[in-house]
Amino acid sequence: MLGSFNEKKPKNKEENPENKSLKSLKGKLTKHQNLIGLWLFLLINVAGLGLVFALQLVQMVQIGRVANKPPATLVEKGDGTGLLTDAIPASQRTPRAIQRFTSDILTALFTVTPVLETQEGLTQGDGFDTGITIPRKEGNVNNRVTVNAYVASVAAIAPGFRDQFLSKLADITPPNSFNGTTQVLFKIDFLGNPIPVDGKSDEWTVTVVGTRYIIESQSGGSRRSPEPEPFKQVIYLKSVNPQFNPLPEISTNIQERVADITKIGLQITKMTPLDTTTPQGGDFLELPAQPQPQPTQPTEEE
Repeated sequence: MLGSFNEKKPKNKEENPENKSLKSLKGKLTKHQNLIGLWLFLLINVAGLGLVFALQLVQMVQIGRVANKPPATLVEKGDGTGLLTDAIPASQRTPRAIQRFTSDILTALFTVTPVLETQEGLTQGDGFDTGITIPRKEGNVNNRVTVNAYVASVAAIAPGFRDQFLSKLADITPPNSFNGTTQVLFKIDFLGNPIPVDGKSDEWTVTVVGTRYIIESQSGGSRRSPEPEPFKQVIYLKSVNPQFNPLPEISTNIQERVADITKIGLQITKMTPLDTTTPQGGDFLELPAQPQPQPTQPTEEE
């Protein structure tokens, strides 16, 4: 039995070549997997660092904008309350400010009430708005406009367009508006967004569509309203330097109204009909373009 322990064990058979190739292939795959995992880890870290850098850059840009922005100004009113204002370039106006100015001015120009709201310094009779007489143009039947319309035109219409506008406005104002028997209501149905004129930052156009209603009083207290009159115009506006001249201690309501309008810093420079294919532009205030006077050329003396 002892001899059996001293017997030599038989040698293992040689390993199959196919097994060797499989083991070699598995080893290579393991190395590739390790390399791919390492590269993915590096890419994720680089992407994370890039994202952090981008966020830091955006934050620095925002901080720079805030640092360079003009500081807001706190304006204290007479009653002790305050308003926080923000600085904008002198020639620019916000779309909301332009739309509100256009709406308020057109309503003041075309609305006729029988009672004069601002009375100081103006002649009136029996409490009615007796109007203001303007120079009569050739072909005009009427040459009076209401005080409210005149005040609004002085404050909000550019001098080069004011005479033409007032002449047309006087011609379409009902004569009975000045004795309290006729009222005119103006309603805006559409107010477009301001569009810059030829890329200019201080001039805009606003499309306005509205309706004018004339209400006439008759004997017996009844009222008659003719057919509504449409208004379809393109309003041209420009920014002007606001006027902040202080009013005198004793000032009239008209002076205060003019000051309130002019401090907005906008003026109407022109109106053109929106629809040029129908007679009178399709509205009650069609304004033909005024011919520009041609300069005379000096002639040579013979």
